[in-house]
Amino acid sequence: MPDLGHDKENQADTGSGAAPQSRISRRQVMTASAVVAGVGLASVPARAEAGTGGQAVSLGEPGTTTIEFRGRVTQSGSSGQSFTSFGYLIRASHADDSGLFDGTPISEATVLLTAYATGDLQARTVDMSVHALDIVGTMTVYQRKQPGASFDDPSSFRVGTPVARYDMTLQDVLTVFAPDTGLPTLTGDMLQTAAHALSGPLAGQTFGLRGTRLRFFATGLGNRTDPAPHAQLEIAGNWSIE
Repeated sequence: MPDLGHDKENQADTGSGAAPQSRISRRQVMTASAVVAGVGLASVPARAEAGTGGQAVSLGEPGTTTIEFRGRVTQSGSSGQSFTSFGYLIRASHADDSGLFDGTPISEATVLLTAYATGDLQARTVDMSVHALDIVGTMTVYQRKQPGASFDDPSSFRVGTPVARYDMTLQDVLTVFAPDTGLPTLTGDMLQTAAHALSGPLAGQTFGLRGTRLRFFATGLGNRTDPAPHAQLEIAGNWSIE
């Protein structure tokens, strides 16, 4: 993710401080995550964990975008190896605004579906002004009964009922264009490992299907806050069905 201004090339860090001996392919990580979660990688997603009578939110035809979101990312840890992301959904397939927001304008303060993710750095490559990071993590989607999330309080994006969970492997390609400032492009794979029933205006539907594979995309603006490197990133993006 941000990793702005880091000057050590080909350095790999993890949460425990151990350095991987080789670069991990995204497909290898996704396959391993699926085995741990007991999820098959069949081309047809497994049934949702809670049956419903409506179309599942966030699903669609292969190749279509089904979720749009806004969020923030913070990079922390002794060597910038830890990532936390939090944000909210601004569009979801098979859900209208009444199921996504309670009030106006559309913002984190009125949203009802939020997302919270954590990840660890697996590899880092720095070459002049273009940095590449490989990150592995998990993300949970929450449904709130009442709005009230705030970017000033990251924990507010974990309030409510967990309705979906994903394993994620991402690459962050950062283009540094000014001191401590860069433009990130995040892409990667998502595998849904849990799908639960929704309530309120979306009652009768689940959020996705367990076993669904998706593609992640986001871009935004990153700012380094200290040389560790620690950074903060504002992003927007989408998920699409594989």
